Amino acid sequence: MEPDVAGAPALADEQPGTDAAVPAATLGSVAKGVSWKVLSVAVGQGSWYASLFVLAILVAPHDFGVVAIGSVIASATLLLLSSGTGGSMIVSRDLTPAAVRRSLVRTSVAGLVATAAFIALAGPIADAFTGGSDATVLRVLGLTIGLSAVSVVPNALLSKQLRFKAIAQIWIAAAVIASAAAIVAAAAGAGVWSLAIRLVVNQAIVTVLSCYAARDLLPRRGQGGGAVARRSGSFAFLLIAASAFFAWTLDNLVVGAFTNPTALGLYTLAFSLAFAPLTQVSWNVGQVLLPAIAAARDEAVIRRQTLKAVRVTALVLLPLAPLAIATAPGLIPAVLGRKWTGMVFPFQVLMIVGVGQSVVNILGEALAGASVASARLRSRIDLVWALCTIGAIVVGVNLDGIRGAALAHLVTFTALALAYALRGGRGIGLSMRALAGALAGVGAAVAAEAAATAAVTLSLHYAAGADWLVSGLAGAAAGALAFAAILGIYARDLIGEGREILAATLRRRRSA
Repeated sequence: MEPDVAGAPALADEQPGTDAAVPAATLGSVAKGVSWKVLSVAVGQGSWYASLFVLAILVAPHDFGVVAIGSVIASATLLLLSSGTGGSMIVSRDLTPAAVRRSLVRTSVAGLVATAAFIALAGPIADAFTGGSDATVLRVLGLTIGLSAVSVVPNALLSKQLRFKAIAQIWIAAAVIASAAAIVAAAAGAGVWSLAIRLVVNQAIVTVLSCYAARDLLPRRGQGGGAVARRSGSFAFLLIAASAFFAWTLDNLVVGAFTNPTALGLYTLAFSLAFAPLTQVSWNVGQVLLPAIAAARDEAVIRRQTLKAVRVTALVLLPLAPLAIATAPGLIPAVLGRKWTGMVFPFQVLMIVGVGQSVVNILGEALAGASVASARLRSRIDLVWALCTIGAIVVGVNLDGIRGAALAHLVTFTALALAYALRGGRGIGLSMRALAGALAGVGAAVAAEAAATAAVTLSLHYAAGADWLVSGLAGAAAGALAFAAILGIYARDLIGEGREILAATLRRRRSA
């Protein structure tokens, strides 16, 4: 696959990572990047989540729990190996070939060593969390550590050069092929192995294609000499990544330790679906916003891009929460089977957290990209939130199992949102008043949607005796009408802004 260089040319006489080689971040480049991210989500991640539904029907919750344990430990290992490498490379103003070569060698070698260690320790890990019967599956999952480590630097270079078309093509190919392979394996009765195949094949394709797409950005032979300057801010990015890991991945170990693999499987799937707006939309927008903010020099441009990104993200994602909450009691058992009924309440709670985190994450990415000082501010806020989240989950899961764990996430997210709004926004010159003003129209429309959805759903179910599926779908339809009505009356500017962004994106897609 030939990487796209339109809008982000790699000049033959320039060294990768120098200021001259980094394309200017304009509104057009951001819109073009977002358009490719949208395509990646629609095709690549659409197939990824479609396969997740199919696998949930064919594979038992216990198997999801086993794979979740392996994924958590593999992710923790990779986090320690990368040490904030990707983010610090993206925001670095003076990235030299020597620094790129050192990072590539360090992460790759460390990844291979960590893979070997993980494979050797798979037996004790299986004994501690899965009853000792799944060590071989965990060993295979360990391969993702080394593969991911090799791809860290190539992916960072592609993002720094704003080559979002190449990134989108890579993720689409990996997701589609891995999803198809997993479904075929599950249909053949592979069980837990179908989940392992899905993860390993996906990461293998991402690694191979990322290295190929970034081949002209990686240092050539003889370029890696000379002194290597210490990258400022790498520890802040490590803390940001570590905080997200502790709060959103290590919680699986906590839940698994205090419950069982079946309960963990229910919790893991509920979390994956509820956090899809964050992982598949907001994170993808953030991957465009971070290098764009990092390349910007004007503080007014940074504030303007941040407010627009926060507002559009809220407009697209916040309305999903009432719809998902209303339809979950009927749709989850109907689509996945009654074996997944136990995930309904955790999913409803986590859906609120997922869409809320999607909006908050945009502000966080702007903080991380604006300057090293603001990145450090974000890292401190995130670290406190993560530690509080794990503590709250320990209490919650002991009080009420996976329901309590979901409620713990809701409590600590509320505190994080307040910290970002009150303190984080000031790090890039955004007041609480400016943020509230940007979100006021969307907030009013979502509040009307939630009220209409709840009124219709509960009335039909409890007063008219309709089942949850019919009640939820009717409530969701009523809520969507209420949202559109309020938005059309009180927030016409948001509709116009959304149309302008969509039109600009389509124009750039056609020209590309």
